[in-house]
Amino acid sequence: MQTFHLDTLLQDGQTHSAPYYEFLRSRDMSVGVYHLAAGRTDTQGVHAEDVLFYVVRGAASMRVGDDQIEVSAGSIVHVPKGVAPRFSAVHSDIDVLVVFAPAESAPTIEIRQSV
Repeated sequence: MQTFHLDTLLQDGQTHSAPYYEFLRSRDMSVGVYHLAAGRTDTQGVHAEDVLFYVVRGAASMRVGDDQIEVSAGSIVHVPKGVAPRFSAVHSDIDVLVVFAPAESAPTIEIRQSV
């Protein structure tokens, strides 16, 4: 068992140079926090895994494939593998909990041990 505190993870994630901070990885899933400052460009592309985005703080426009939606704190968005997600306009600093299933195949930035 591992336990984490979301506020601590978000704070830790904001101190890294990359916007995505992975803190948990197993064979079947990986989890991280994604931080984008207002006005910043989202550079993520198509993922080979299903992705679940849970917006913890902030607000943005999000493009998922051909759909454009508005997301804010409390929004949960499932993006099937092979469909491109992108925050197209970050209205206010946004923090997002991101779950990949199975584990993301992209290289790991950092793995955090239990808190």
